[in-house]
Amino acid sequence: MRSVDYILAAGLTLGLVGSAAAQNVPAAPSTATTQATTYGQTVSHWLASGFVGSDFDAKGDSARVETNGNNAALGGQVGYLWRGIVGPEVLVEWAPSFDVASAFIDNAHVITYMANAMGAIPLGADGQIQPYVSGGFGRVQMVADLLRSDGASEHNSNGQWGTNLGGGIMAFATNRFGVRGDMRYYHASTTNDFNGSAADQFIESLTSGLHYWRATGGLSFRW
Repeated sequence: MRSVDYILAAGLTLGLVGSAAAQNVPAAPSTATTQATTYGQTVSHWLASGFVGSDFDAKGDSARVETNGNNAALGGQVGYLWRGIVGPEVLVEWAPSFDVASAFIDNAHVITYMANAMGAIPLGADGQIQPYVSGGFGRVQMVADLLRSDGASEHNSNGQWGTNLGGGIMAFATNRFGVRGDMRYYHASTTNDFNGSAADQFIESLTSGLHYWRATGGLSFRW
């Protein structure tokens, strides 16, 4: 009987020692989780850009449009990319001095308002490089001062529906700030129904069928 008691006591002692040892063993280190990227192929974000550039190879239904004129331009863009890949954008650009071969035209400039669909391919862990294409519809408007025979000038403008198609690349040095380069083609619709005063019809003839290329570069911001 006494030997049985010794055996039970020894077993109980070993059990307690083993339990204590198990409690003192340090837990295995957990695997570190990778921090989620802020931007990339699965993250939606907004875009805003400002840029300057130049128009070239301008043509139209009117022979007065200077085909070889290089017209400085500036503008801005706001867009949204769902999962960094596809979304809408609004594009507004202004050419403050558009070349027109006429002694009766002064201070001619062209403004475009476009609503586009945009597609991009984010490259890199955070989408640092984004080639893109975009295109859509909007308004092409020419504004100018017409010189009258009495020496006074008459301010006039005309807008036509138009299209644009282009693409380029955005490159971000940080998660938010980067640069953008863009090449784009604009084309205004043709009108055959001229109306209004002689000045109105003259501006309409300059806007009708107006088309040109535009190259721009600038800064982009995303959030």
